[in-house]
Amino acid sequence: MTAPPLQLACHRRYLVPFHPKHIPHLFTDVLVIGAGIAGIRAALAVDPSLRVVVVTKDAIQHSNSAYAQGGIAGVLDPLDEIANHVSDTLAAGKGLCDNEFVELVVREAPDRIRELIDFGTQFDEVNGHLALTLEGGHSHPRVAHALGDATGQEVMRAMNLRAGQAANIDLWPQTFTIDLLTDEGQCRGALVWNSNHGRTFVWAKQTILCTGGAGALYRETTNPPIATADGQAIAFRAGCRLRDMEFMQFHPTVLYIAGSSRYLITEAVRGEGAHLVDCHGHRFMPDYDPAGELAPRDVV
Repeated sequence: MTAPPLQLACHRRYLVPFHPKHIPHLFTDVLVIGAGIAGIRAALAVDPSLRVVVVTKDAIQHSNSAYAQGGIAGVLDPLDEIANHVSDTLAAGKGLCDNEFVELVVREAPDRIRELIDFGTQFDEVNGHLALTLEGGHSHPRVAHALGDATGQEVMRAMNLRAGQAANIDLWPQTFTIDLLTDEGQCRGALVWNSNHGRTFVWAKQTILCTGGAGALYRETTNPPIATADGQAIAFRAGCRLRDMEFMQFHPTVLYIAGSSRYLITEAVRGEGAHLVDCHGHRFMPDYDPAGELAPRDVV
């Protein structure tokens, strides 16, 4: 049985007080909040005849997606099978996965990776074919990567370039979304803030929420400082029911230097055969899982 989503008392509907007469208004067809791969892909999917505004609180190129390293998994090798990828995912999920959703994502993955290539992403190749690596939890090499371990950077370079060339898409960097605007249970847009123009009401026929990184809420994280759960917060204040908030994944391999930011060591390192050893030189992962360093992240 699935537990009901956690519901908490929320006494403040809007984060800051405002008066509609004192704030500029802008009208658009679609408002996309967040400029990572989800936000930019959503904007590109909108009918070109409709106006789209994409807002992000940092520079366009500094989304959480741009920091992704290892790559994107998909069944791209003729010797691999969709069923194997599904099985690997369900096994790593320890019975907590939504099976229907896993099937959907795994089946869509190859076409979505090819779509990224069509958008201009230059994935690494070997002899004219995609270079696929093995990573934790996978039984077959199926991870496509770019620039070695800078996959997110390359994917977002291509995506941002394409979005910037689209005549119907306006990109608003350095623009913080304060709150969603709702009326009679429907989202009508958002109240946003930019240091240059202050607060603005952005009214939209459709609002797509594509922000959700929350890693920076924790002391230890490999996420950039912008991942502060703003998307969950504005959705919660607007009346959305949040679920599965406890499923926060922490990347297991990090370059730790006291007083500095945490630098993620890509999972591909283990996929290529690296061993994890303790301060005594003991390789410890086989003590916990038969897959050793290729065990799922939560085990490592």
